[in-house]
Amino acid sequence: MLSQLYLTAVLPCLTELAAHDAEARAAIGDAEAAIVFRIWGGAAVTVQLRRGLVAFHATALPGASVVLLFVSDSHLNAFFSGRKWALPILIWGGWHLRLLARFTRLADRLKAVLDGDESVIAGVEGRRLHARLSLMAAGLGLVPLSQGDDVTRLALRAAPFGMASFEIGGEACATAWFEHAPGGCSAGWSEPPRRPEACITFCDVGTAFDAMRDQIDTIAAVGRGQIVVDGLVPLADELSFIMQRLRIYLQPAP
Repeated sequence: MLSQLYLTAVLPCLTELAAHDAEARAAIGDAEAAIVFRIWGGAAVTVQLRRGLVAFHATALPGASVVLLFVSDSHLNAFFSGRKWALPILIWGGWHLRLLARFTRLADRLKAVLDGDESVIAGVEGRRLHARLSLMAAGLGLVPLSQGDDVTRLALRAAPFGMASFEIGGEACATAWFEHAPGGCSAGWSEPPRRPEACITFCDVGTAFDAMRDQIDTIAAVGRGQIVVDGLVPLADELSFIMQRLRIYLQPAP
């Protein structure tokens, strides 16, 4: 399950990082390439770099510049957790040394932002970026959690079916949504595909930053109007609880 969090909740955050962070765009530079991350006998995704921006594809695109193979889920987990011995098998594109160096810089920047490194959150823009990416990863992470985390599955059994959105007020394109349906779960970082049954809105970036880091009393924040919950409150409550499970899996290495 952790490998799916990395592939479907963490790597997609590169798109948001490049769109909002000058340091990330500098790392990409003029690179135009596609990098495939593949687990032997399992999932594969593609990160595409072009003109300083990133596109994420939940499949292996043909004609990739680089293909990185992991022999197991645990191999990929070790790599993403920073274990130096867990280098992937470079089965295609080993001659693209400059590209690999650029991607390493980009990945290091993503880790610093998601981990809330002091060098990032010391400034207003860094805190904004951390809040946005943390919400994105938490929202997208609800699907793999629903599939592989026992606590999440139990919580969803108690939750009503429906869609919920989580939005940062005053920020453009800063909405995560999750749909809990009888036929399965889906999520996205975009405008919801339909009107949600529950809407959770953080009044500003500062409130979102504090909430994503557990630095705010959420009940008190709701009472003060810093967090607004509309619609199906039981669904919002269960999903807010489940989102906190993400920290258990993706907490920074000591």
